[in-house]
Amino acid sequence: MPARRKSVPSYLPHDNPATRARAVWTDPTTGRRRYVLLPGGYDSPESREAYRRLLAELDAVPNGRPEPPAAGPGLTVAEVLLAFMTHADRHYRGPDGRHTSEYAEYRLVARALRELYGHTPAAGFGPLALKAVRQVWVAAGLARTEVNRRANMARRVFRWAASEELVPAAVPAALGTVDGLKRGRTPARETEPVRPVDPAHVEATLPFLPRPAAGLIRFLRLVGCRPGEGCRVRPCDLDTSGPVWWYKPAAHKGAWRGKARAVAVGPRAQAVLAEFTPPDPTDHYFNPRRAAADLHARRTGARVTPRYPSHLARNAGKRAAAPRRAAGPAYTAGSLGRAVARAVGRANALRRVLAGAGDFDPVPGWAPNQLRHAHGTEVRKRFGLEAAQAALGHERADVTQVYAEKNLDLAARVAAEIG
Repeated sequence: MPARRKSVPSYLPHDNPATRARAVWTDPTTGRRRYVLLPGGYDSPESREAYRRLLAELDAVPNGRPEPPAAGPGLTVAEVLLAFMTHADRHYRGPDGRHTSEYAEYRLVARALRELYGHTPAAGFGPLALKAVRQVWVAAGLARTEVNRRANMARRVFRWAASEELVPAAVPAALGTVDGLKRGRTPARETEPVRPVDPAHVEATLPFLPRPAAGLIRFLRLVGCRPGEGCRVRPCDLDTSGPVWWYKPAAHKGAWRGKARAVAVGPRAQAVLAEFTPPDPTDHYFNPRRAAADLHARRTGARVTPRYPSHLARNAGKRAAAPRRAAGPAYTAGSLGRAVARAVGRANALRRVLAGAGDFDPVPGWAPNQLRHAHGTEVRKRFGLEAAQAALGHERADVTQVYAEKNLDLAARVAAEIG
């Protein structure tokens, strides 16, 4: 009985004793048996990396793998990535000195490039290699838009390398020929656009949030700023000279472009801030560390059993010197999102208990950035697109239309009259 032919390469020893490795498979297009001698020793990290790279390339090019171009001498992809991340470590920092979120995203991109092509000469990293890395992200379940975004970041890495004369200028030019994945034409997962959150879902979640987080959510609903901007609001950042206050965040999305940012704070939002006014004007309004200290103080004051010395000694021994999850001076966009997700879970758990064996209406999951979409939609419905553009702080109206949905009620009235 003839051996079964496999179109997926097998990782096999090339000789006996096993000192080298090879990949063997059958080309599904021509039916011919092919093999590639892998670099490095058998079962070495270098040969395993080359094997994973081969699998990714075959997955990215279903009709067969063309012969790779001959790469000239020079730096490897891993060395280029090391140089770029050294640059990114200095470049992608905020005014407070901490890394921006883009630095963490570049680390993810660099990891994928290094795992597949770390030992490859950087001059030989071409369009097929980029497609192979992209296919790995697709297979991992990332959304199409996220895959395209990471592919663009990979192009920027090699564009920077070309500007530093680490790779030939032809490398980023060739990578630019790879088109992004198109909607509905790839196996990549599609995502729905971000929609405004239903106010009823927000109200159902608020009782299950910590007090500063609930106040922050109420503030974001009223002013429509980005979650990261609302997390960092401080008294020293507010201009309170008029009936409408102006919040001018020290750090915001367009600060690196020299753009100014001012958020209007009306009377209702001012009342929310008044509930959390800190004694220090440089402290944050919505401070989870201060809220945790107040909670512990209230619990201590409500104790009935005295705090015996043995209890204090035992608690001191159990307390970590440097806890990993200590409360910080301010929420971040990520920690606020996790707090909302936990609160939604608690709300649904209570509804499930109250419903007993019957069905219950769950609170859908939502994220804090949907509050900005809801604010923009409400402003556009009441005051028009230009007002929504001003409220959200956009320079162009086409960006505002992504956040503020159209008023379909107005279109319905027009259709009823003339349609």
